[in-house]
Amino acid sequence: MNPGKIRGLRIRSRLRKGLTLVELAIVLLVLGVIIGIVYANIDFGVVDDAKRVMFPAQAKTLESVWQRYEMSGAQIPEGSSLEVLAQKDPNNPSWRPVQPESVKDFWGRPYFICSNPQGYREICTLGADGQPGGEGENADFYVTDQSSWPAWLAGNKQQQQ
Repeated sequence: MNPGKIRGLRIRSRLRKGLTLVELAIVLLVLGVIIGIVYANIDFGVVDDAKRVMFPAQAKTLESVWQRYEMSGAQIPEGSSLEVLAQKDPNNPSWRPVQPESVKDFWGRPYFICSNPQGYREICTLGADGQPGGEGENADFYVTDQSSWPAWLAGNKQQQQ
């Protein structure tokens, strides 16, 4: 082989061993722009919609677990949280606790037992603000009484506006 040709290949290969700092900066810039565009187009409302769609089934399940717990002879006093449903009961060895997440509302606070105006015990939540009263997402409602659900949860868009 021609020694001049070999020398030329060595020089070129030394110069092209990797990306230059400018090329690396351009690649990172392009990736950043792509990630920014994708992130801006993600609809986080889809997660809320999924929770809203799943809520009626979860409410029924929660109500049935509560009834099963009370039929086993245990009682949850008014004002007490449903977290007892997610714990082992030493007085009731046959009780199988539920997942702790299943006894929490949309905002991560445990549901609790309250009485409705007719005096019936219900599963309740205080809404997004965690305070009694409120409107919209802050509205209190009875999980076990679909007629008390706020418009945003019941899916009634006209009442929301």
